[in-house]
Order: sequence, then structure tokens, then C-alpha cells
Amino acid sequence: MKESKFFKKYDEFLNFQPDKYGKSALFENEHMLVGLNCLEPGQVMEKHSHEDQSRFYIVMEGSAHVWVGNEENDVEPGTVIWVPPNNFHRIMNSGLKRMVLLVGFTEF
Repeated sequence: MKESKFFKKYDEFLNFQPDKYGKSALFENEHMLVGLNCLEPGQVMEKHSHEDQSRFYIVMEGSAHVWVGNEENDVEPGTVIWVPPNNFHRIMNSGLKRMVLLVGFTEF
């Protein structure tokens, strides 16, 4: 695919890190960001919340155990995770393979 500001192949933006999960931005403007979170097996996105953001994650590759608010669930590719503002969330790559999450969020 030729370089474009409107079309991107996510696998060209994978960013795995040995010591903590990796991030990369695919698209970004003053209202929204769409990017990737990349977790090696066993890596964790620690519990945190965002006061002024709604977020979604789509599991593209791998599997995880996810907490949002008072709920928790095991997720696999194709799962969409919704995180409204002020909701704590935590994601742990519980599988044996690398995990890729497509993430999007808005600023209020």
C-alpha cells in the first residue's frame, strides 16, 4: 500500500517493548487519537482512569484479562472494550502470544 494520510496497515506500526507495553499513533488530530497498544505475554497496562476521555479498544491479536469498572472478562480477537470517562481499567496479556489492541479516544 502506498503511503497515505487516510489508509494505514496497522502491522507497520507495531511497537513491542521488553520492559512495558508499547504504543504508537496511527491517526491523530485535536479531537481524536487512533493508535495501537502492543503487549508481550505477561505485560500489564496497570489500573488507571481518564477523567476527560472515552476510550475503546479492539483486540486485534492475542488474548487478555481485562477489568473495566467493577467488571472483568477474558477477551480474544474481535472483542470490543468500551471505557467511559472516570472508569478504572486494567489490561493483562494473559496469553502466550503477543497482543495488539487498536485504541481510540476522544478528548472532552
